[in-house]
Amino acid sequence: MALNILEDVSLAYQPIWGSKRQLVGVRLRVRALQPATFNAPQLLSLLSGEWSADAPFLLVSFADIGSLRQALAVNPVDHIWLELPDMGNDAPSGLADAAAYAYRMGHRLVQESPLARARPLPVIGQGVHRFMLHLWPEEAARAEQAAAQVEAGQSASSPILREQLYRDIGTSTLAAHCLDHRSAWGLCGWPVDDVLKRYQRHGVPVDKRTLVRVQQALMRSASMETVESLIHQDAVLTFRVLRLVNSPIFGASREVTTVRQALMLLGQMRLRDWMLELMPGASADADLLPVRLALVLRGQLMDELMDAGFQRDLSTEIYVTGLFSHLDLLMQEPMHKALGRIPVSESIRDALLHEAGPYATYLELARRLERFEEVQRLPGFCETSAFPLDHVNRSLIRTLANWRNLL
Repeated sequence: MALNILEDVSLAYQPIWGSKRQLVGVRLRVRALQPATFNAPQLLSLLSGEWSADAPFLLVSFADIGSLRQALAVNPVDHIWLELPDMGNDAPSGLADAAAYAYRMGHRLVQESPLARARPLPVIGQGVHRFMLHLWPEEAARAEQAAAQVEAGQSASSPILREQLYRDIGTSTLAAHCLDHRSAWGLCGWPVDDVLKRYQRHGVPVDKRTLVRVQQALMRSASMETVESLIHQDAVLTFRVLRLVNSPIFGASREVTTVRQALMLLGQMRLRDWMLELMPGASADADLLPVRLALVLRGQLMDELMDAGFQRDLSTEIYVTGLFSHLDLLMQEPMHKALGRIPVSESIRDALLHEAGPYATYLELARRLERFEEVQRLPGFCETSAFPLDHVNRSLIRTLANWRNLL
């Protein structure tokens, strides 16, 4: 076993979105590189030291049963839930007994299961037991029908169990039914493609909540750093600010490539007036929030991976690379056309258009850390790219543990 346990493990994550469409939890996939010598309790202790009650809850999903057994056998750790695999006919021998023992000790457990086979553990002890459920096609169809009946003001019998996690929810209608009508605890992942279908013609609008927060910050004469940070919570607003300040109407004498430069040129009064003009076309569509926030999370992770320290311009550039990494989906046009409307640095352009340049590896690392089911591929990429695996893992943990919902 490595002296530094983060050298001996591969991590990936999946966001868990709650009823307000904000990040309420994180599903962390853990794959030991050498399962026979891996120390799962040591990793849980490290995670507990990083986490706090203010962070999203943490659901740890061990890829190998041996590590899970270790975790179930020790005392519960603050802020951490443990994921159990499906306890169907192929459940590993003795795992149900180990889970029952952990429950009695007070562990918080989330059991993966098809909805049709969800059966709670006996209520014995101090633990908490919930499910992470996936729907078979016929159940999804029934749930969609129930959702339509509820929207029409009719009574409906839904198969969706209350206060549980759900994964692989493919439509925004079903996502809303789970969260809004059936009080689901959260959704693992988000139906991004289905949500964006509504905006195929004109692209995604500016987020109304972000506009309001920026206006409030300007009215109380908040610092430029605060205003810039708020604008950077929405990729579309960031894009629109750069388009404005580089438009012929504004008449800037040189290209403005950052929001910081734009704020200095616009001034607070002019920026506030322009924000008011944007308000009628802004969107309060809550289903877009996970789409926006996932890009913020990616940008923050890239910033943590780079660890630029006091080099603020470099830190901002790598963050914006992540923030703009789905600009083509938001604008509903090819990436080269979207980037052609605003000036960005050569490094950002190379990363987003050509997967080249100094930021490309950071972007690819951030994308790979999002691939929950491909966690085993990360070590090879880190080795090829000369990125220490422990630094990548630590960057992911810190980014997730430090997340706070602002909108």
